[in-house]
Amino acid sequence: MPSNERKRPPEPGAIRLINLDLDGTLLRRDNTIGARTVAALHEAHRRGVKVVLNSGRMTPAMERPAELLGLDVFLISYNGAVACAPRAEQRRRLFERPMRLDVARELVALAKARGLQLNYYLDELVYSEMHEHVRPWIELYRRRTASPYRIVESIDAHLDRAPMKVLFIVEPALRDALEAELRPRYEPRATVTRTDPEYLEFLHPTVDKAAGLRGLCEAMGIKMEQVLAVGDSDNDEPAVRAAGWGVGVANAREKVRAAADALTEADCDHDGVGEAVERWVLGTIG
Repeated sequence: MPSNERKRPPEPGAIRLINLDLDGTLLRRDNTIGARTVAALHEAHRRGVKVVLNSGRMTPAMERPAELLGLDVFLISYNGAVACAPRAEQRRRLFERPMRLDVARELVALAKARGLQLNYYLDELVYSEMHEHVRPWIELYRRRTASPYRIVESIDAHLDRAPMKVLFIVEPALRDALEAELRPRYEPRATVTRTDPEYLEFLHPTVDKAAGLRGLCEAMGIKMEQVLAVGDSDNDEPAVRAAGWGVGVANAREKVRAAADALTEADCDHDGVGEAVERWVLGTIG
């Protein structure tokens, strides 16, 4: 159940910004967006409410969902490490915080020693070494996100600058084991978070989706109390908790459900975001 059941829902017109996770929230499992959700967000936008997509994806991999939505939205990418203005403003960066280079170097060395697939995010590209045993993970990630990869002979040649994040892609059971091993080792030098069942991500120690959202709101002069945040996964929990009104879609994981002020009846495949916007922004359903 939501943790803030006694908190009052926002009054009509109180929400000035809608913060939306992509995978498992705005996007259906087939990577489309429902018509009800599109209509609700267009109406909110028409009323002057800002729409922000907030994802673990890199910035270029968020453009396709923005196009599907049909709005020139703000983007928060890399799990909160970067916030960008709309395309009309050439995606001008409003907030940026790369991870610590020493941590990134250690994680690259660990991945090499154990034969793990590692994504290294630098200059809006995913740097990775291609080996046959990790090829399926690279192909999985490409299918899900359409991220631009740069396959290199050795990532070591690119360890002179700090990346936005580092990501391990492994079997879910191994991901959980790695989290149990590495979280105590790297916190507080890094934020360690889980997203999809195969992903373990590492970021700057002060970065998460709430940090990116706060950075964007400060740049826009919007208070966090004026934000509706919707999500489903563990990495969405900070933004859902920090927002004035935090919502978990029906398919949300327990961590988000516990942090949310409310839950939708619909899941991501049945316009959970559309329901949230209609209920708490537009006021068209009770």
